[in-house]
Amino acid sequence: MPGFMNDDLERQVIQMLSGYLQVDRRTIKADSRLVEDLCVDSLGVVEIVMSVNEAFGVDLPAAAVKEWRTVGDICRLVRGA
Repeated sequence: MPGFMNDDLERQVIQMLSGYLQVDRRTIKADSRLVEDLCVDSLGVVEIVMSVNEAFGVDLPAAAVKEWRTVGDICRLVRGA
């Protein structure tokens, strides 16, 4: 994604997730697992996709979203969008 450095993008995704999940952003890392570590359910994934799409001006493909396992996966998909 043009205009976003890797660290900058990761920081922005983590900040967005911390607001949505209402957890301290310092507890979220790139290798944090969405379900196991952050307790994101299927409705949460849908809401996160909508937030990411709006925040970054992208339209993430559903097939790729199904592959999300970690915060890093979100960053890689946004970067490639």
